[in-house]
Amino acid sequence: MTLLFGCSSTGFHERDEPKSVSYHFGYQHDSQLDKLFQQSIYDVKTHTGFYPLSLGHDALLARLALIETAQSSIDLQYYIYRDDETSQLISWRLYEAANRGVRVRILLDDMQRRSDRAMATLAAHPNIEIRLFNPHQYRQARSLALLSDFDRLNRRMHNKSLTADSVVSIVGGRNIGNEYFSFESSVEFDDLDLLIYGNTVEQTADQFDIYWNSEYVAPIEWIYPGVKVLQEEVVATRLEDSRLDVKFSSGAYNFSDLPFYQELSTQNLSLYWGPAKLWYDMPNKVSGESSHLVDNLVALLDDVEHSLVLISPYFVPTKEGTVELVEAVQSGKRITVVTNTLASNDVFAVHGWYAKYRKQLVEGGVELWEIKSSVSIETSWSFTGSSRSSLHAKAMLFDDNKIFVGSMNWDPRSAYLNTEMAVVIEQPEYVQKSLSELESELEKSAYKIVIQDGNVAWYDPETDDILTTEPEASIWLRLGAWLAGLLPIEEQL
Repeated sequence: MTLLFGCSSTGFHERDEPKSVSYHFGYQHDSQLDKLFQQSIYDVKTHTGFYPLSLGHDALLARLALIETAQSSIDLQYYIYRDDETSQLISWRLYEAANRGVRVRILLDDMQRRSDRAMATLAAHPNIEIRLFNPHQYRQARSLALLSDFDRLNRRMHNKSLTADSVVSIVGGRNIGNEYFSFESSVEFDDLDLLIYGNTVEQTADQFDIYWNSEYVAPIEWIYPGVKVLQEEVVATRLEDSRLDVKFSSGAYNFSDLPFYQELSTQNLSLYWGPAKLWYDMPNKVSGESSHLVDNLVALLDDVEHSLVLISPYFVPTKEGTVELVEAVQSGKRITVVTNTLASNDVFAVHGWYAKYRKQLVEGGVELWEIKSSVSIETSWSFTGSSRSSLHAKAMLFDDNKIFVGSMNWDPRSAYLNTEMAVVIEQPEYVQKSLSELESELEKSAYKIVIQDGNVAWYDPETDDILTTEPEASIWLRLGAWLAGLLPIEEQL
């Protein structure tokens, strides 16, 4: 956003008048997206068709395709929205959509520091609105704001969605930034989104409206008032100087070289279908209310008959959760957990607390895998520029027939502090295919945690070696994680 619309910030000026209220327009019949996705086989009142976006460049292309095709409305809701090449490209396309008359609503959590002026300048466009969830009261002294109002500001909106014309949505684990889309970054996230069509799209749109109109959001014009609309020629000059179009239409990052591009261009996108629901927390969770998503998830976990695969980049099971997972194994269920190694985890404090439960989990029969930081993430682009990979997908596979994909990690923060969302779909074919692929992938890309001589060890199926210290992690990183595990911070992780 900054590159296109300037940079600066100022104080937060609340207004006495109430916020304007707005809602999604409903499914846009006869729109281009309707014509692209419409089908007559499945009941879209109860079923969702989905396309898994497991590759970063496909996830970026899918978002751009929805933005460029939308004719009525675009709603975006994200925890992180960077100021890098992929973020600027999305901002540019949103601006173009607004220019052709599409209503654009952007809802961002305010934990990440951004340029208030840049956001206000973009929102000055008559067809663009931007609101911040749970904003910091001191715009230039965010640390002071956090210290003075920690309980409120510690609770964040972690939801992630994009909806176009109330016809198609993208939900899952990705934020907006280079590391999520296989573009040059020091770390590349292995993540998962679902492009969805059907009954959960309206649920996603309803969810967005609840947050958009809630008491916990502030329009950017309250925070940075009085900004004028940028002249078209100014935007055009900045775009020309940035050469964004060249970066994504030639060379290593050419969209047209992607197989997914061909599927979209030829309208040959095959969806998996199944009964589905969208689960989400209400905004008042940040005021201490219980988690609707967790309540639903507990009921689903109670119904597991024989197997559960849990994929979470930040895995802090807590004492109670560890006992429950072990008891599930003892009752005859196969429990598999996939998470990051210390080296691939971008939050070492999380690893420090997770490590306290590894031995008990493995001794209790839980199959525990940690993803290598050196694993090569599949990509059709010739060079990602990343030196380290990190698992970021948040998914669960239940009994060979249901999949859970969303923003929620398996940790206390997701359960009690942040708001979250996820889609749950019954689709045996896709789940069984995913389980088969996961099994072979773990053999190449992960360590299996084992107990050797009474201690935790890392077995590498690819080399048949057993390591006795945290793989690929420096002594300083190991020391930092260990010290974090001594601090009373588990409920914050």
